[in-house]
Amino acid sequence: MTLFLQILVMIFSAVVDIWLFCLFAQIKHGKLDWLLLLAFEAVLSVALSNFQTYSSLIYETGLEILLFCGYFYLLKKAGRFRQLLGAGLLFGIISLVIQLSMKVLVSLLPLPSYFYFDAFMNLLPLAALALLIWQRQRITSLLTDVNSGILVSLLAYLYFVCCAIGAYILDDKKPTEVVLLFFFLLIFQAIFLAVIYREIVHIQRQLLDQQKQEALARQKQLLVKENEQLKEYADYLDRNEDELRRFKHDYQNILLSLKVSAEKGGSQALVEELEKYTSSQFDQKALRKYPDVNHVKIPELKSIAIAKLAKLYNEKIDYSFGCEPEISQIPQTNLLDLVRIIGIAFDNAIEASQQLEALGGQRRVEAMYYQEGGDFEFMIRNRIGGPVADSDQLAQAGYTTKEAHAGLGLANVKEIVSQHDEQMLLDYGPEDGWFNFSLTLLPENVEEEI
Repeated sequence: MTLFLQILVMIFSAVVDIWLFCLFAQIKHGKLDWLLLLAFEAVLSVALSNFQTYSSLIYETGLEILLFCGYFYLLKKAGRFRQLLGAGLLFGIISLVIQLSMKVLVSLLPLPSYFYFDAFMNLLPLAALALLIWQRQRITSLLTDVNSGILVSLLAYLYFVCCAIGAYILDDKKPTEVVLLFFFLLIFQAIFLAVIYREIVHIQRQLLDQQKQEALARQKQLLVKENEQLKEYADYLDRNEDELRRFKHDYQNILLSLKVSAEKGGSQALVEELEKYTSSQFDQKALRKYPDVNHVKIPELKSIAIAKLAKLYNEKIDYSFGCEPEISQIPQTNLLDLVRIIGIAFDNAIEASQQLEALGGQRRVEAMYYQEGGDFEFMIRNRIGGPVADSDQLAQAGYTTKEAHAGLGLANVKEIVSQHDEQMLLDYGPEDGWFNFSLTLLPENVEEEI
């Protein structure tokens, strides 16, 4: 082969390697990247020109993988390292497999050197390149999905197997039987790794499906419970509306009687009768079961309030709830995280009240939603019966004063808040016989305005 053709082949090979790497790694490269990488490739080719042909290929592919990954990950800060490494290993394996395939064909068919180069050195790589381009979307998705770590690990193992087999059979003249044995061993390894990958992915998907089914089952139970509570709330509103309508009708008659009685001078007796009627018709606790909940227009916040107020009512814990003014919009945030925090705060207050009852204390929980200036604030406090640990100790995972309890409530709250530390302000602690908990949700642009 002439020097000119050797240079053309070297440039073409380098361009294909860079292009394939960027294609599978999903990296946008500019002209400067091309020039720098081609320059590095030229230096590698010159540095390895003294080695024998097949050994230099093994060294060159390994150095190319390190070069490409280091350049784009460390210098350009582009792409994920796992995807970059997977793309590099992929084109390295392909280069080595092509060379091994050629070695097998030469061992089986005593072809003239010019035919070997002209036919297989061009057609076989081009066929492999066409196959890769055809399957590029599939390959890219495998390098970026949740199982990409498994795939990259298997690719690394296969690459080192290719290097080991290539180093053994490529440089020295080996009997055809040995060449075939190691080549088919490599093919078997590749098939075996593909089967392993498929089985691992299948098992992971089964586990994921099982987890999803369990999560859906828990979500279904929660929805059923919330629907029951919402139905109870609707029945409660309907029932009290009917009672209030009847009461209004009766009061109109009573007022008419009061007018007649007042004219006859018997107003005192009628007033006493009115008070007796009022006390018999109204259950003050039942009428205040869901105070101000109608002012909450956000379904998620309304549902958690209904659920926890119903629990307080059923536990016969004295409580109050307020929502002023009407809340129909809050700062943009993850509502599930916000609802989790509110739920944990209510549960802690209820559990502390249950403990206080065992000590003979007076149970009381006060909670409220509040909004002013575009923010949203949730506050809750409950009576406590004695000294309480400091705030840092309360927030430690595992700390609890409840028997057989994991003690993860406030620790979970702090963990959730830490994920929104620029938007959520948390404050809690004991004060004057109460345990106070406050969460403020700020608008996202509050820091920019400051």
